[in-house]
Amino acid sequence: MLLTQGSTQAWYFPRFMRRSPPRILPFPLIALLLYLALAVAAFSNTWLSPTDHWIGGDPDPPLFIWHLRWLPFALAERHNPFLSNYLSYPDGFNLMWNTSVLFPALLLAPVTLLAGAILSYNVLVTLSLALSAWCGYLVFRRYVHRNEAAAIGGLLYGFSPFMFAHAGGHPHMSLAVYPPLVLLLLDEIVVRQRRSPYVLGLLLGAATGLQLLTGEEQVALCFLIAVVGLFLLALLHRKSVRPHLPYAFRGLGLAALTALALDAYPLYVQLYGPQHVTGPVQPHNVFVLDLLQFVVPGYRQQLSPDATTDLFNRFSGPTELGGYIGIPLLLLVSFTVVRYWSDKLVRFVALLLGLIVILSLGPRLHVAGHSLSMPLPWAIPQRLPLFESILPARLALIMFLLLGLLLAVFVDRFPLQATGSKAALCAVLVVALAPLLPALPYSIGRDDTPRFFSAGAHAIPKDSVALIAPYASPLGGTSRPMVWQARADMRFRMPEGYVIHASGRFDPRDATSPLFKRMIAIQAGDLAPPVTADARQRILCQLERLNVRSVVIGPMRVGRSESIRLFRRVLDAPPVETGGVQLWPNVLVAARRGSGSCA
Repeated sequence: MLLTQGSTQAWYFPRFMRRSPPRILPFPLIALLLYLALAVAAFSNTWLSPTDHWIGGDPDPPLFIWHLRWLPFALAERHNPFLSNYLSYPDGFNLMWNTSVLFPALLLAPVTLLAGAILSYNVLVTLSLALSAWCGYLVFRRYVHRNEAAAIGGLLYGFSPFMFAHAGGHPHMSLAVYPPLVLLLLDEIVVRQRRSPYVLGLLLGAATGLQLLTGEEQVALCFLIAVVGLFLLALLHRKSVRPHLPYAFRGLGLAALTALALDAYPLYVQLYGPQHVTGPVQPHNVFVLDLLQFVVPGYRQQLSPDATTDLFNRFSGPTELGGYIGIPLLLLVSFTVVRYWSDKLVRFVALLLGLIVILSLGPRLHVAGHSLSMPLPWAIPQRLPLFESILPARLALIMFLLLGLLLAVFVDRFPLQATGSKAALCAVLVVALAPLLPALPYSIGRDDTPRFFSAGAHAIPKDSVALIAPYASPLGGTSRPMVWQARADMRFRMPEGYVIHASGRFDPRDATSPLFKRMIAIQAGDLAPPVTADARQRILCQLERLNVRSVVIGPMRVGRSESIRLFRRVLDAPPVETGGVQLWPNVLVAARRGSGSCA
């Protein structure tokens, strides 16, 4: 991701440019306020009631709401913040293998403690778009002269289809201030080399260390593309490589040491600690960009006909469909590349952009939802340790960063001397960017936490194990009990949870047990097998093994009455109705009384 240029920057600035008139507020602050206003407007339906609604639907936002509450709780209670058995009890899980957003959770801890984790989550998602766009703008300013041109490029980056696709449940990806910072710092370390390499190395290492505690996949993506960019840069400028090497080695070496020093313990926990994961987290050749996805709008775009939506729905990896560029913007960028191909900056960015697009297609070419036998270069990095868990479709993040830079170059060099030229530029931008408008109102989730949990769940013994229905996991189709646990200030542990861990990746090892199979079947609307005497004893033995002290049935979309009947039969006792839930206290006593011999 390195940009090339000579010692002079005169070629960036058209001769006809004049000094901008003075402003009451500096332009960078104006840009930030505008980006923030746009983000709030995009999520305005949530901001009407931001403490009991969240941006996006199910099931991913509750994961981040839980993580935002976990960190201040873990620090206050002196738990290891990188490991937890408050979900997936008793084994627990390794937070470094999960999207735990530890650094943002630390920054937002005051908001979480004062107003709740749901508000913190909405703040995080809203700021993620605004800050990503703003960082893009700040970095683009070094390559263009007009502030407005850099701001439009930043707008494309921070409010791209990729960002809106991930804002609904993946803030570790939509909070994307790191890629522009890497672009800036690598440009200084490898190309310009004007400042102390040690200062730049410390800055890059610190940014990388903090990003590792925010979203590791961005670090892996940027590292991969930086390596590709370095090779491309060396090929384009072979004669300049040797003189730049000593400085670059000093800066990059210190960056690596700084990042490792900051995250030595978290990385040790991830790679060697309890519940560490080996092998790919997600299946290969699924979360990739389809060849047609770049030009076919889907339900996430405001301008999307039914015919294209049907085709869009056939693309692979439905949660990663953020690669839409649109034909008008594609034509505009292509024109910019052809028109300014002799420019070192444009030529390098265009070539790197092409390589990123190829890598984002995954190990096999997908066309209209069909995986073809044609192998692609991504088959190489997916075999490497750690890189095997990268989702190729997420390279669209860096794709839009480079698209934003090319758009900024186009706007910067658009001739504005002629009468009507400003109107013409505005018209071109409207035509190019209008297809990218997101479908609004944006999806929204409503907090359905029962009063029992929001009041503190005091009927559950502190730090004891409680089994909650509905069953929280991908198999169970919901993660909302994680929000209930967070709203109860982590008073209890749960044997369930929508988390990644060593056994079964996303589901606990007991997910196929007689009890959990029944719970999952019931909340899916399927018929659960009858509870025979033998099945009842095995379920009671499982409750005893898990040390379950309480069973709570909260709101369920399907199967609440059937769930109540299940536990009445297993525990041989009616529930206590309190605070909008059905509660069985003293479950462990009943389990030990009725389970007999549990081998």
